[in-house]
Amino acid sequence: MLRRWNSPTPFAGVLVEHECPRCRRAVELPFGALCGGCVAQIERRAAKWGNVTALATTLLLAGYVGFRVPADSAARSVGTMAVVIWFVAVNIVVRRAVRELAR
Repeated sequence: MLRRWNSPTPFAGVLVEHECPRCRRAVELPFGALCGGCVAQIERRAAKWGNVTALATTLLLAGYVGFRVPADSAARSVGTMAVVIWFVAVNIVVRRAVRELAR
């Protein structure tokens, strides 16, 4: 009986690498996967770039919103929410970009 077709990469899933393709450390990994040390290093670098970029652009946006938004409490709360959402969105986008570029 044939195996079920449930693997996204059925032919490459049975291949095993004996070293990490990034750091050349000897480990048993599925084809194309990185070792735990490399993944952790990429995540740390992505978090650093994401936080720094998001903080810098958020400070610029907060300064702009602080000067341009009227003194109305509803406008201030919407501006504050926009600044918080901006920080989160920029952080996510930059982290993902750094992760993809670092592989």
